[in-house]
Amino acid sequence: MVKYPALIDGEEGAYGVVFPDLVGCCAMGDTIDEAMLNAEDALRDYVVEMEKDGHEITPPSPLGNVEVPPGNQLVTIPLAPSPARP
Repeated sequence: MVKYPALIDGEEGAYGVVFPDLVGCCAMGDTIDEAMLNAEDALRDYVVEMEKDGHEITPPSPLGNVEVPPGNQLVTIPLAPSPARP
């Protein structure tokens, strides 16, 4: 399974997640766990839309190449397959 590096920042009640490799792909949540779950959905939706539009998807950077600003936490978010839609 492909995993993308992501940066989490914020404070209790307001966390944000950004993907350094994917401009414009981001998520939020009240807790870190919620933000990470929302980031997984955002990542999947981003890739689906980019593919629909015929854009190439940037591969994930190695974690060692990701610059982590102070106050941010580096995590990986899996690119899960889209659930079956009715």
